[in-house]
Order: sequence, then structure tokens, then C-alpha cells
Amino acid sequence: MSVKAWVATAAKQKLVLQDVDLGPLGSENVEAAAEYCGLCHSDLSVLNNACDNSRYPAILVREVVGRVTLVGAATKEVKSGQRVGGGWTAASCTHFQ
Repeated sequence: MSVKAWVATAAKQKLVLQDVDLGPLGSENVEAAAEYCGLCHSDLSVLNNACDNSRYPAILVREVVGRVTLVGAATKEVKSGQRVGGGWTAASCTHFQ
């Protein structure tokens, strides 16, 4: 699957709109169409390589709200059309909440 995303290609440079290949949807993953998103201080730290460990290219969005458009075969509790949100810790327990 390919999506358009604003990508940081190098430190302290403007974001560039690019096509990004996300690969196939995993059996426990969901795809969501973003309705709202934001950048946090951590994103800006990556963009500016503040800790001298940023890796590029990087997609910096960490807070997202949207609607589920596709669910993996083993996905539980999340349905197509449902509004969902994710922050930078969304996958820490391996379940989208």
C-alpha cells in the first residue's frame, strides 16, 4: 500500500510530500484515514536532530485521529468506520486502543 506523507529527508530541512510504501497490512493491524494529526516536541527534536541520533527519511506525526478503513484478519475490537486515535505509545502493548 502506498500513501502520501510529509517526510523529513534530512536534519533542519523542510518536510517533503512523498509517496511512501507501507507494505502489506498485518493480520493484527488496522489502516486508518487520518482526519487530524499534530507534531509534538519529540517530532521537532527528530527533525532538528537534537540528540544527534535521528534517522532519515522520517515521518514525524505521532498524534493522529481518524477512521478505520481496513482491518487485518486477526484484529479484535476495532471495526471499519470506527474513530480511533493513536499517540506515540499506541503500539507499546501491541494492541491499538
